Amino acid sequence: MPRPQGRPTRPKRTAPKKPKTRFPERRGKAWNGPIVDYKEVELLRKFMTISNKVMSRKRAGTSAAEQRHIRRAIKRARFIALLPYIGP
Repeated sequence: MPRPQGRPTRPKRTAPKKPKTRFPERRGKAWNGPIVDYKEVELLRKFMTISNKVMSRKRAGTSAAEQRHIRRAIKRARFIALLPYIGP
């Protein structure tokens, strides 16, 4: 069946292209991410908000496995008083 002549065709709208990775240093299977330990207080503070809550995966840019390790390390550091439970 022929196309009606009244309206011209428009190209399809596509979503803008997003970069494939948020962090360029995270390429390849050899990169395991930062070693998370409860004694690395400065590293753990990077994954906490101002009110000392654990930052979300989306905001921190971590995988599910990395987020579990971070959460566990923060809880251990809080238990032995290296990190506070509540914010200022």
